Amino acid sequence: MDRILHIDAPAGIAGDMTLAALLHAGADLDAVRDAVARVAGRVVVMDVEPCAAGAVRGLRLRVAVEDEAHERSARGILDAIAAAGLPPPVADAAARVLRRLAEAEGEVHGEPAGEVHFHEVGALDSIADVVGTAAALHSLGVTRVTASPLPLGRGYVGSRHGVLPLPAPATLALLRGWPAYGVDLEGETVTPTGAAICVALASPGPMPPMRIESVGCGFGTRTWPDGRPNCVRAVIGVPDERTGAGVEWEVAANIDDMTPDAASHLVEALFAAGAVDAWVTPIVMKKGRPAWTIHAVAPAAAREAVCSAFFNESTTIGLRMHALDRVKLAYEVRTTTTSLGPVRVKVASRGGRVVNVSAESDDLRRIARERGMPLKRVREVVAKEIG
Repeated sequence: MDRILHIDAPAGIAGDMTLAALLHAGADLDAVRDAVARVAGRVVVMDVEPCAAGAVRGLRLRVAVEDEAHERSARGILDAIAAAGLPPPVADAAARVLRRLAEAEGEVHGEPAGEVHFHEVGALDSIADVVGTAAALHSLGVTRVTASPLPLGRGYVGSRHGVLPLPAPATLALLRGWPAYGVDLEGETVTPTGAAICVALASPGPMPPMRIESVGCGFGTRTWPDGRPNCVRAVIGVPDERTGAGVEWEVAANIDDMTPDAASHLVEALFAAGAVDAWVTPIVMKKGRPAWTIHAVAPAAAREAVCSAFFNESTTIGLRMHALDRVKLAYEVRTTTTSLGPVRVKVASRGGRVVNVSAESDDLRRIARERGMPLKRVREVVAKEIG
């Protein structure tokens, strides 16, 4: 079942706040601890404590580890995630967040992403935030994440690279293209880890139509002078079936450097990954290049597998997707005896009334081969007899 997480961040976002919100919403703390320990290679002490600001109540996360920033490179962390034996969705989500962090830090400091030493982000407590968040999402069965625009404070923050203006350079690099707005707060409202979780795992926008199942609130350690609660809210629910929101997704890519046989193989892989439909449209891209748009329609539960099929079996480096509402007729397949032999027939109805009857094309081709008849003649005979 499609399960949605909406991240509401009116006071900003950080990794520990996000994880605390997911735990308050019902994520399994033991599963989170286990995933973090596998990547860290040691037990990491993680506890939560009740926290409140006025009528808003939730949890605050406490992680007790030694700072190992100087020992942790992006490549080393990603290798540890890959070798940890995590469930694939957990490993994939954690790796996506870490890669986005590495790319942003590399851009800011002029280093290759794989060679970036994360310093604060590389410390075990921040690895705990990233891997723990991925494990919490898996524990909750989340298949889709959306997040609100992010408020950006001002001022300065100390770092191993000296005093940095706020928002931190890495945060701004991560938020390129993400909706954000300035707030009159002196301090860091959005950390690089919090920004990376949003841009790597979520789509920006308002809360989608859903039936809310649980709500969690995760607090940071700071208190803002204007009285706003320093928390992230995690709202979890399932799509509202009355609107069809998020039921199925169309995923597509424009590709100009694949051979025809590779494109055909990709379509087969998309179906194998769970797509309910897939097709290829010829297009002309920039510089007059002939190309294809390859599309797939997938249920929400198969969306990530379909995305993986695109990346594994094609040359694309990016995908676009949007949620679809589909109206589908109820149907059943019946075997009908005809003068040419048994034929499977698909009978579709709406509101109890039959609106379409069609013979299975595989059966028509089989009869044409066996009887040496033109396919069009077989189709005419069977269509007349099944009415």
